[in-house]
Amino acid sequence: MNYKKINNRKTTSKEIEEKLIKTMKEKHCKSLSVMQYINDMKMEGKEKASLLGSMKNFEHLRRTYIRTNSMCQLLLEIS
Repeated sequence: MNYKKINNRKTTSKEIEEKLIKTMKEKHCKSLSVMQYINDMKMEGKEKASLLGSMKNFEHLRRTYIRTNSMCQLLLEIS
């Protein structure tokens, strides 16, 4: 894998994480539903893939899965 591609992915992940933290602070919440965020921002295709792919590199947000009835919901929480 090319070093520039890896570095670019980390930069993109950091930008997305900062944007999510800013949104969470504006809403005064400590956890945010990923699906609700995607729907609120009207994300499609590449934007969704970029968000979901970059979540593994987040440093200040942690993924939490909550099971409700037969569904599972993904939340991002400030760690």
